Amino acid sequence: MTARATSRCDGYTGQVLRATTDVELVYGPDYRVTVGPASGGAYPTPYWGNSAPQNARIILSRWPVGQVTGVKVCPNNLWPRSWTSLPSGYFEPAVPPIGLLNTISPGGSAEGGQAVTVGGGYIDWTYGRNGYAIEVTYVNGYPHCSLTSAVAAGVTSLPVNDCTGWGISNYYGTYTGATGVIADGGQQESVHVTATSVTSGAGTLTLSAATNYPHAAGTIVTTMPASIQQACIYFCTAEALTRGATSTTIHAVGGAAQSSDGGAKSLIEEGELLLHPFRRTV
Repeated sequence: MTARATSRCDGYTGQVLRATTDVELVYGPDYRVTVGPASGGAYPTPYWGNSAPQNARIILSRWPVGQVTGVKVCPNNLWPRSWTSLPSGYFEPAVPPIGLLNTISPGGSAEGGQAVTVGGGYIDWTYGRNGYAIEVTYVNGYPHCSLTSAVAAGVTSLPVNDCTGWGISNYYGTYTGATGVIADGGQQESVHVTATSVTSGAGTLTLSAATNYPHAAGTIVTTMPASIQQACIYFCTAEALTRGATSTTIHAVGGAAQSSDGGAKSLIEEGELLLHPFRRTV
């Protein structure tokens, strides 16, 4: 049920909400890849006779974009591909999330963007519309994982099943790491990650301060906004009400019978309302 509820959240928003590292192939210049004044370049554009390098603005498929780790370009008519990697510092998120408490964690509200800006001189109108194939590697979404083994109180590292997004630097490099929550009932606490043993997959999160409580294996560590978590709870409850039966009858506090018939639809609608601000728009 929880897997179906998570899938429903991702399906409604049109993207995976937890942090992932993705390699996306786009072609431009076109409506998703603009070059010139609309991308922060000088006027007139090279198409009208100015040969000065122009920025490119690329709209990607997932958001919020937390970090761009690489961009490659190749003339679109060149087969097999011969990629040119852009130097570090020539690309960044166009609308990065502001972050929580001076960290790279996206805020609880649906903020951030799905576009990146690429420095001038690598993507232009030399080969016409869709003249370039462009490969962008980027980190997006909300860091989310669980403990792979139990930890005691007072530790400064956490073994987790996914390090993606926890240790990235913000787009101008002034601070590193996400602040999240160890969701453990009465022993819930916030932690700030300063480094990870791997960029993605299972590994270890290094913390800025020791934990206050012990935590069992499987405990969730997340930056996921509470509204997304609540939507997933609604969807999971709707699954419980509808699997194998059209309704479930329970006792109300006063002892009278109460039916959940029709409740699943309302729960799904409430969940979708909570998720609406997080939907992918392009």
